[in-house]
Amino acid sequence: MKQIIIITGHNNFASGILSSLTMIAGAKDNIFAVDFLSDDNDQSLESKFNKIISDNKDSEILFVCDLMGGTPFKVTSKLAFTNSSYEVVTGINLGGLIDTSMKLDKMSIKELKTSCKDASIKSVIPLEKVITKEETSSEGI
Repeated sequence: MKQIIIITGHNNFASGILSSLTMIAGAKDNIFAVDFLSDDNDQSLESKFNKIISDNKDSEILFVCDLMGGTPFKVTSKLAFTNSSYEVVTGINLGGLIDTSMKLDKMSIKELKTSCKDASIKSVIPLEKVITKEETSSEGI
């Protein structure tokens, strides 16, 4: 069964992160962006999803959202509860999305969901500043 990713989030989050993904990993015909704009509501957002779903009948879908609790997360969660071939991950970042895009159609949709979460977590790495004693000395040579 074909798998697709639908990225969603507030304002232009989805189209912006898809643009970055495309720049880095190339265009993919099985990844879609659905922006939740200020004039949207639950119903209009769901209609946007349903258009993509209709155009990709019989596909497994991984919805990736910007943050938990917002309207995009609520609407995708509602859809996921209606179909066992739909899964949702929230808190996505570009590193996780790149990794996940490379794994489409290579594992089950449930495994893809878990892999997406794990890759997103692993891609968050704080910079550790290390200052050596020589760099902090003010005594000259």
